[in-house]
Amino acid sequence: MSFSVNVILINKDVNSRDINMNVNSGGKRIRRTPEEAKSLILKVATDRLSALGLEGLNISGVAKDAGMSHATVIHHFGSTGAMREALLGQMTRDLLSDVMAALNHNEEPARILERLFEMLSHGGHGRLLAWLALDQQAFSPAGGSKGLFTDILGTIAKDSGDTVHAKQLVFLVAIAAMGKSICGDAIAGLIGMNEAETQQFPEWLAARIQQI
Repeated sequence: MSFSVNVILINKDVNSRDINMNVNSGGKRIRRTPEEAKSLILKVATDRLSALGLEGLNISGVAKDAGMSHATVIHHFGSTGAMREALLGQMTRDLLSDVMAALNHNEEPARILERLFEMLSHGGHGRLLAWLALDQQAFSPAGGSKGLFTDILGTIAKDSGDTVHAKQLVFLVAIAAMGKSICGDAIAGLIGMNEAETQQFPEWLAARIQQI
């Protein structure tokens, strides 16, 4: 009886402090706040997405690489789908922040597009967004993403004052970057584009946009 009571008291104490107990490679337990645990989970998920693609974004694999239990990851995200959506939200905020910083530093449009296409293609961001669109038909990025979109549109429209034109440009770039990240290689092969021509596409697109 006393053993059961002690277990209950311990569990209540852990829950009240909301501390995650995990084991590192040396077998020692690590105390993490919920924020620290979520950050680690998403970092591991990012690495697995880049290395393994969407197949790497499963709860068991992420938990193992993070040195956590399956239950801990479930506790923070609830499901594989929710974890993927949280990762997509974080990647989107990082991408938009990078674009905004480049605009503020007046970087050349070609360089901005080159980095944008690179981030979407090689980090798995584009494929993750495509999965969510096909699987759930909706994505509402939170945590400042909408504000970043507004800032980017405002910066692009600053000279002309034409917000509608800025929206169309952002839409064009986003659709082009997404398409290239998902099926760019296949389409390039079908129309006979070589690797050098494919790599030149962001610069070509930037030049065409400046003429619009």
